[in-house]
Amino acid sequence: MLGLRTSRQTCLRRRFYLAITIRARLSARSCSLPHLPNRKFMSEPYLQLAIPRLRNQFDRFDGYKVSAVVHSLTANMADNMADDVKQPSTASQPTPTRSSRLSRFFRWHEPGTSKADKWLIFKLDWFLLSYSCLTFFIKQLDGNSVTNAYSSGMAEDLNFGPGNELSWMNTYFNAGVIIGGPFSNLILTVVRPRIWLTFCLFTWSFFVLFLFKCNHASEFYALRFCIGLFESAAWPGIQYVLGCWYTKSEIARRSGLFVMSGVLGQMFSGYLQAGLYKGMDGRGGMPAWRWLFIFDFILAVPVALYGIIFYPDTPETTTAFYLSDWERKRALERMQLDGRAANPSLKFDWSFLRRVFTSWQLYVFSIAYSLWTLTCGSYVMQYFTLWLKSTGRYSIPQINNIPTSLGAVNFVFMLGTGYVVDILGPRRRGAVCFAVGCLWTFCFAVLTHWNVPERLKMAAFIITGCYGCFTPLLAGWVNSVCGGDQQLRAFVLGFMVSLGQAVVIPFQQLQFPSSQAPGFKETHGWPSGLAFVVALTLFTGVGIDGVRYVVEKKK
Repeated sequence: MLGLRTSRQTCLRRRFYLAITIRARLSARSCSLPHLPNRKFMSEPYLQLAIPRLRNQFDRFDGYKVSAVVHSLTANMADNMADDVKQPSTASQPTPTRSSRLSRFFRWHEPGTSKADKWLIFKLDWFLLSYSCLTFFIKQLDGNSVTNAYSSGMAEDLNFGPGNELSWMNTYFNAGVIIGGPFSNLILTVVRPRIWLTFCLFTWSFFVLFLFKCNHASEFYALRFCIGLFESAAWPGIQYVLGCWYTKSEIARRSGLFVMSGVLGQMFSGYLQAGLYKGMDGRGGMPAWRWLFIFDFILAVPVALYGIIFYPDTPETTTAFYLSDWERKRALERMQLDGRAANPSLKFDWSFLRRVFTSWQLYVFSIAYSLWTLTCGSYVMQYFTLWLKSTGRYSIPQINNIPTSLGAVNFVFMLGTGYVVDILGPRRRGAVCFAVGCLWTFCFAVLTHWNVPERLKMAAFIITGCYGCFTPLLAGWVNSVCGGDQQLRAFVLGFMVSLGQAVVIPFQQLQFPSSQAPGFKETHGWPSGLAFVVALTLFTGVGIDGVRYVVEKKK
C-alpha cells in the first residue's frame, strides 16, 4: 500500500508541475506547446477536481503555484492549449537572461495573474496597504518619540536623574498593550475595521499630544498606559485585515512592507527630533522635546481621516466605492481558492473557546512571539541611543540621527525576507528565520562581550536591526495556517502580542533597567538576551514546523 500511495503522489506531482509549465508558457512567453499524446490529465474538468486534492496532499504548493493554476482554470487556458496542441511547434525556447531571472525573483504579482486580478491587487495595495503602512508609521513614530525626547533634554529638564523612568514608561505602555491586544482584535470580527482602527488611531494620538504638558514621571506613566491600550489595535488588527485580502503567496512581502513602515517611523522620529532641536528649541517658551509630541499629533490627523474614507474593511463587509461588484466577488473567490475563506459555520460563541484553546497555533506562535520580545530586540535602538550619549563624543543631533542606521538595516531585512518567503514558499519560513537568527546571534555575542573595539560594537548595534523581520514572518505564518477560522486568526494575532508584552515587562525591568544602560553588566542583560536569541532561532527554524508536522500527522 505504501508503494502504491507513493506512486500516486508522484503521478499527481508530475501532473501538477506540467500544468504549471503549460500556464507559464502560454501566459509568459506565448510559445506553442509540443505535442502531448495524452491530454486527459491536462483537461479543465480534471484539473478542477485535482487541485483540491493536490492542496491537501502537498501543502507546500499552496503558494503562488496553486493560485496560478487555479486561476488559469477561470481564464482561457483550455482553449489556448487545444489550439497549440493542434499546431505543434519546434521553436526553441529562449535562454533565460540575468534580467529575466531577477524579474522572476523581484516580482510583485504571481505567475498567471490576469489583468483584472492585477488591477484588483493594485487597488488593495494603493488603499488598504497604504493606510496600513501610514498607521504603523504613526504608531512607531509615537512610540520612539519618548526615547528621542528623553535623550534630547527631557530627563534633564524634569530632573529624572539616574533612575529607571524610561524603563517604567515602557512598562506602563506594555501593560496597556497586554490588556487591549486580544480584545481589540476580537472587536474587529464584529465591528468594521474602518471604524475601529481609525478610532483607536485618533484616541492614542490625542494621548500623545497630552505628553507635551507633562512635568512629572507619574503623568508620563498614566498617558503611556492609555497610549498602549489603544495602540494595541494597530499591529495585530492590521495584520488580520491584510490576511483577509491577500493570499498566502502575497502576504509575506506585504506584511514586510507594512512593518517596514514602522521602521521608517522610528527613523523619522530621530530626524524630526534633530530638526526640532535645531529650529524649534525655545519657540513658544517650550523646549524642542515638547514640540515633538505636538508634531506627532499633527501628522496623525490626516492619516486617520484617510482611513475613514478609503479603508476597505474585509471582503465580506466591504463597501469601498473604488471596488466594483465583480472585484468584491473576486476577492472572496481568491480567499476560497487559497483555502482561507471565512467559514460561516465557525461562529463567535462558546465553541470559539474550545476551538482556540485546543488549537496548536495559539500556543506555538505565542511562544515564538514571547521569545522574540524577551530578546529585547525592539529596544536595541533605545540602548544604542543611550550608549552614544554615554560616550560624550556625540552631539544631540548625532545621537538622534546615528541610530536610524539600525532602522535602515531593519528595512532591508524585512523587504528581503518577505520576498524570499513568497518566492520559496510558505514552508521555507523556518529556514529564513534560522538564517537571520544566526546573524542576530553574532551581534548579541559581540554586545555580550562588550569590551570590544568601538567600531565593532557600533556595527553590532546596527546589524541587530535584522531582528525586525521576525514579526511580519510570524504574522504571515499565522495568516497562512489558521485557514478560514477568522476568530482563531484574530485571537492568535492579538493574544501572542499581549503575551509577548506581558513576559517582557518583568524581564526588561530586571535585565535591562535604564539605570544600568548601556552595558547592563550587573544585571547580565546582554547574555540573557543572547540566550533568548538562540532559543528563538531554534524554535522558529525547526520547532514550529516540527509541531505542525506532528499535529497534522495525528489527524
